[in-house]
Amino acid sequence: MNTAFSPISIGNLTLPNRFIMGSMHLGVEGETGTAERMAAFYGKRFEGGVSLIVTGGISVNEEGKGSRTFFNIQNPDHAKELKRMNELLHGKGTMCAQLFHAGRYAADRNCVAPSAIRAPINRYVPKALTEDQCWKTIEDFGLAAKLARESGFGAVEIMGSEGYLLNQFFSAVTNQRDDYFGGDSKGRMNLSIEVLRAVKKQLPEGFPVIFRMSGIDLIPGNPSFEEVVQLAQVLRDEKVSALNIGIGWHESRIPTISQLVPRGAWVSIASRIKENTPGVPIIASNRVNDPITMQRVFDENRADIISMARPFLADPAIVKKFQEGMSNRINTCVACNQACLDHAFQEKFVSCIVNPEAVHELEYSKSKTKDPKKVLVIGTGPAGLEAARASASLGHKVTLVEKANVLGGQFQLASNIPGKSEFKETIRYFSNELPALGVDIRLNTDATLTLLETENPDVTIFASGVKPREFSLKGLENLPSGNYTEYLTGKFKPGKRVAVIGGGGIGVDVAHRLTEEEDPTLISYDKKYNISSFTNAVVQKEKAHRDVAVFRRNGKHGAGLGPTTFWALKQELESVGVEFYHGLTYKEVTKEGLKVELKNGEEFLYPCDSLILCVGQEKESSVLEEYQTKYPNKQTIVIGGAKDPRNIDAKRAFLEGLEAAHSIH
Repeated sequence: MNTAFSPISIGNLTLPNRFIMGSMHLGVEGETGTAERMAAFYGKRFEGGVSLIVTGGISVNEEGKGSRTFFNIQNPDHAKELKRMNELLHGKGTMCAQLFHAGRYAADRNCVAPSAIRAPINRYVPKALTEDQCWKTIEDFGLAAKLARESGFGAVEIMGSEGYLLNQFFSAVTNQRDDYFGGDSKGRMNLSIEVLRAVKKQLPEGFPVIFRMSGIDLIPGNPSFEEVVQLAQVLRDEKVSALNIGIGWHESRIPTISQLVPRGAWVSIASRIKENTPGVPIIASNRVNDPITMQRVFDENRADIISMARPFLADPAIVKKFQEGMSNRINTCVACNQACLDHAFQEKFVSCIVNPEAVHELEYSKSKTKDPKKVLVIGTGPAGLEAARASASLGHKVTLVEKANVLGGQFQLASNIPGKSEFKETIRYFSNELPALGVDIRLNTDATLTLLETENPDVTIFASGVKPREFSLKGLENLPSGNYTEYLTGKFKPGKRVAVIGGGGIGVDVAHRLTEEEDPTLISYDKKYNISSFTNAVVQKEKAHRDVAVFRRNGKHGAGLGPTTFWALKQELESVGVEFYHGLTYKEVTKEGLKVELKNGEEFLYPCDSLILCVGQEKESSVLEEYQTKYPNKQTIVIGGAKDPRNIDAKRAFLEGLEAAHSIH
């Protein structure tokens, strides 16, 4: 039997396979009236093959809430909401409550911590807990476990990772105490040990208690690997049911789950802990999103269970599809963070760019239409692909036309950026999913008025996308230049010293491609961030094979890229010598380079041998107006860049594709 689909026990609970859904906030927590929404979301994941789901963090007391979008299980209204959710999910699988305390990460002036040291990502200086307050917090964890069980949860997970309170106590970086809960490595473990004891004391024998511990903090000066293993062994000896190995703190300057991180990058940490801590199930997490990586984890016996969070946003049935040999129809998480982590940190509803139905299951019913229409979708970028998929899944007869010889549109272009090759997985998914849904795909087909009249659809969805904006500058002919499309398709070959004109998301991505042409590998990633040092992981400076400068008239570089990912990309670019200029006026291009005028009136010449133009986009909708004028009574829906090229991104495009399908009448 494939180990991935063999049973395993966590306490007195037997899981039918080796996959769990890890903790992830949905952005609906902390409010009443959300049980149905949560149950709809989690229920779909149970139906998709996962048998244990860990909630987003549920605070054990009021001061431990990360923000207003957290439940406090001691609040009777919150406990009632969670109980209602569990009643709706009864019989579908096991819900596991993550018992949580944010510590100094709580976005509140009353936040607490081991010592009064402010987190770089929080404006508030925490108050140091007294020893009595530490014992009260331990008591709150125990009470929270009892309340979780009474609320219908079948397991609990103690959050001791990602830089939250228990993790803060374990690290000498944040724990400068000299009492029972500090002083040395052994003392810094005591809060975690006492919390586990208090939790177990409040639960029946064998009730599953998982401890999520940090395998590596990725903060200079963090605990050594030997100290981490010592904590793991003590927790095992205290009869924890499983150890879930977390990676990194939120304030760390090392990317841990974005596209800059190769798949399976952190399995090695879980594997090393497993080797040194026999006798307890070890759970691996972070950047495991595809069946090949999953299978390798089990084939090499590197972990006992895999925890995935974002991959279940992208595809609720990822486990079932893997088990049934339908991996080609898995909608793979592309690790962009745009609609999940970015939304969570902005206290918005979480979703997924490649699956905008996620956390919106109640709004987008899957019941088939009783009045199927003939639908023509023009364009196969993100908007067109999702419009075709959603329309077909609702029972409409769909034809999809694309003038290029491949699907993908702007996603196909973006997949040439290092790390963004994950987008090829999305194109692979739609290439398999659309035919399975009966969509007629026609490549190398121009959407002319004649074609539209011949097809005579009931509904036409224009998702024809964007094209690079025209740009003129005095002397541009003096140096070789091309737009971003020409560069990313290989039609334009830049030189060794390149000026990128335009510093939005596309310009920054182009700079990345100019300085790093290959996807990150486990070896290159480890070297770039000095991961092997364990206690001194920082980005390493290394000169790129090209000199690159990115210019922007106004605004911030990278506008349009996600806040939880752009910082890491900019850090990488700066580490290889990329220069950034903004607040300027373009003057001219000479044979020596690009001349600009800075805000202070000073002229500056950047010596270069070529330029790439990333100056924005225009809508590509040549036949739209003609068709609408000639056939005003036909339903036409315009989405994505064809609707509005300003600030268009994949998140908006996929969502508008879904909405278009549901607006067919």
